[in-house]
Amino acid sequence: MAPGPEDPVVATVHASGSPETRRLDAVLSLVAFAARQVPLLTALDELPRRTAEVVASDICSLYLREGRDLVMRGNVGFTANALGEVRLSMGEGLTGLAVETGRPVSADVAANHARYRHFPLLGEERFPAFLAVPVAGPQEPVGALVVQRARAYEPHEVELLAALSGVVSAVVERARIVGGASRAAPTASRRVTLPGRALVPGRALGLVRAIPRPTGKARAQEPRGAREAAHLLERSLFQADTTLDMHARAARRAGLDPSALEMHRTMLADARLVERALELAAHKGIGPALAQVASEATRTARLTGDPTLDERAQHLAELCDALRALALPEAALELPRDAVWIAGHMTVYDLLLATRRRPSGLVLEEPSEGTGRTVVELLAVPSVCEVTGLFRWACEGDVAIVDGDHGLVRLNPTRRERDDARLRRAR
Repeated sequence: MAPGPEDPVVATVHASGSPETRRLDAVLSLVAFAARQVPLLTALDELPRRTAEVVASDICSLYLREGRDLVMRGNVGFTANALGEVRLSMGEGLTGLAVETGRPVSADVAANHARYRHFPLLGEERFPAFLAVPVAGPQEPVGALVVQRARAYEPHEVELLAALSGVVSAVVERARIVGGASRAAPTASRRVTLPGRALVPGRALGLVRAIPRPTGKARAQEPRGAREAAHLLERSLFQADTTLDMHARAARRAGLDPSALEMHRTMLADARLVERALELAAHKGIGPALAQVASEATRTARLTGDPTLDERAQHLAELCDALRALALPEAALELPRDAVWIAGHMTVYDLLLATRRRPSGLVLEEPSEGTGRTVVELLAVPSVCEVTGLFRWACEGDVAIVDGDHGLVRLNPTRRERDDARLRRAR
């Protein structure tokens, strides 16, 4: 029977702080957090942590759709190395199945399922119970939210996580993450997030700059004459050799391969390089002289048809560029301090260039392997590689946040995002 006008109506205020309201407190905290205009990179850390508290899980992962892949960009519970490295094709694994069908997928023991995909670096065996829900987008799912623990998930927890995925969807939509297969044209502001693979952890903020290369033309301020050329060349040779020796020793201590650095030191000790450069510099200037030395070596190697000689000639050309940059910094180092360098890949030239202008972060379009990986590790600044479409989206003068933890690059971030990045760097 409905209460009459004289009957009191009792309203319950669900206060916080008691064991009975733990889950409610966690839900309200998550919703309040998502309602704020927080930086994407902060959200990638906080949303999984807060979601794990709501559904009492040891693990929570946020996968974002990038082209035809699902990439783990946020996580709590697994190693930080998993971010950007754990990748699934659409429909692959139980997570891919949830995105493919647009429905939640759960398993009491995920490893027993035929669609299960194992990643050795995660150690998922400790958390057999699995639940994945798709994160909806305007037209199709934009990712997945996954939780894991020891005991199975109840039906009401499946419904709760599905509802919370809407909170994640709103944050992802604001971020404008551009997948590798995106055909969208850059906008005027280009406030987008470019995905890649994390190389060196940390977060950097700076103006975007393509790494410059010196030209072979002489400048008015370049001194000529044998004495001046000998002085400049001797100084740049000494600085290059000292820098390469320092980095080679650091590489050995870190367990990296120093062979490329040692090879360049051997080239620096070649008397023929010095003699030819001095001969040309007396009339042309040190810059054009080094450029001609590199050109002659490249031409000779190509005539022989020997791929080994051709590769050595390319390394010599890089070394000549570096020597000119060290001898005449105004000719090549038009770089602001603490800039974010963008490039296809890194070379020994870039390592030597950094002795004059150290970057705050690195963004590379190609995979980082061999010598390039060694150079990135030695520079030890926040770095991201395999950023597809980097030079289509990023322009000199843009501001970028390089997130070496999640493997993301944020172009033209908001003032709030910039302040957050500065605060993290200060810490």
